[in-house]
Amino acid sequence: MSIEAFAGRDVVTRRVTRETDAEGFASIRDRIEAGLEWGVGGLVEDAGGRVLFVREGDSYEDATWKLPGGGVEAGEHREAAVIREVQEETGVTVAVDELLAVSEVTVVNDGRSAQFHFGTYRATPEGTALTDDPGVGDEGIVEVAWKESIPDAALDADLLRRVR
Repeated sequence: MSIEAFAGRDVVTRRVTRETDAEGFASIRDRIEAGLEWGVGGLVEDAGGRVLFVREGDSYEDATWKLPGGGVEAGEHREAAVIREVQEETGVTVAVDELLAVSEVTVVNDGRSAQFHFGTYRATPEGTALTDDPGVGDEGIVEVAWKESIPDAALDADLLRRVR
């Protein structure tokens, strides 16, 4: 499916290219070869207007603020993946509202490229309590927090401000 399939809907579409290191590229390529076609993220905003973020990276100093989210598993609906990923990464249970944006993401490294799609969904939290053990396995989530505004250095900060 291409992003053109979302034309005419009230959804932001865009193409994004991200440079990564060899290890990051290999990880994405392996996931795509294993069947990853879509990733999803939840733009979760509480009643006070705070936005839910995870900070992910190899170390606290190198971590980036991102929306909670991840890969859609084989046979899983994208909306179900949003619910699962937000719960796994933050401990917050959500109801998925509408699709806000679809990105065609091309990851590149040393002349190689791999591509997948990413859907950003609005989601409503059932509560605001956060887990003290974020993520599963080796996801590298170093912090989970409700933020009053979108951090300037957040991944896709311009898109998040646009759709918020």
